[in-house]
Amino acid sequence: MVRDQRPTMKNKKNRSLQHSKVAKWLLGSGVLLTAIAMTACSSSPTPNYYTLTPKVTPVSNSTVQVIEVLPVGIPDRLDRAPLVLQDSNGKSTVLDNERWTSTLGTQLRDTLSAGLQQKLGAIDSYSSGLSGNNQPLYRVSTDFSHFDIVDNSNINVAVSWVVKRQIPPTQLESTNPKVISNRGAQLNCRIAFKQPIDQKAKKMEAIVGASNEAMSQIINTISSSIVALDSNKKSIISNGVCS
Repeated sequence: MVRDQRPTMKNKKNRSLQHSKVAKWLLGSGVLLTAIAMTACSSSPTPNYYTLTPKVTPVSNSTVQVIEVLPVGIPDRLDRAPLVLQDSNGKSTVLDNERWTSTLGTQLRDTLSAGLQQKLGAIDSYSSGLSGNNQPLYRVSTDFSHFDIVDNSNINVAVSWVVKRQIPPTQLESTNPKVISNRGAQLNCRIAFKQPIDQKAKKMEAIVGASNEAMSQIINTISSSIVALDSNKKSIISNGVCS
C-alpha cells in the first residue's frame, strides 16, 4: 500500500515558509539594531579637553640653575582626567565630557615644573635628565591635599611642599660660605587659599581660568621659597608659612 505524500510535502513547504519569515525578521532586526547603535554613537558628545597654562613672570634675582620637581601627591578622588565638581554640600560630580589632557596629578606636576623653570631661569633635572654641570640642585616635593573645584564658587587649594638643597660631591669640600651654610638645608612650607571663579564668564572657561590663576599663585610662592633658601634668607609667604 502506497501512502499519500502530499500532506508531508505541504508541511515541508509550510516549515520552509516559516523559516524564511523568521530569517527575514532576524535580518530586519539586525539592520534596525545596527542603525540604532550607529545613531547612538553618532549622537554621543565629543569631549572637551583643557590644559593648565598659568601666566608666569621671570624673577630677576634668581641664581638657581637646577631644580628637580618630583611627581606631586594628590588624593585619588581628584587624580583623574575628567574634571570633578563639588557642590556646597561636598557632593562630587564627575564631568566625563570636560577633561584635562592628562590626569590632574600629571597636569599639576608638569605645570609646576614648567612654571618654576620659567620663573627661576632653571632647568628641571627630573624632566630633562640634565645634571646642571655640578650646580647645587633644589629638589621640590609637593603634596596637593586640596585642589577642589567648588561649583559656582571657587577653587579650594591646600598645598604643602619641601625644598631641599642637594650639594654635588665636587662641592662638598668647597670653601664657599654659601655652600657650607646651605649644606643639607631645607624648607617645609604650606599654603591654603580660595581662588574665586568668575561668575560672569562661561562656566568651563571660568573654572579653567581660576585653576590657572591658582597655579600662578602656587608657582610664585614656591619659587620665592627656593630663592630664599638659595640666598640664606627667611621665606615669608602669603596665606601660609615656611619653617
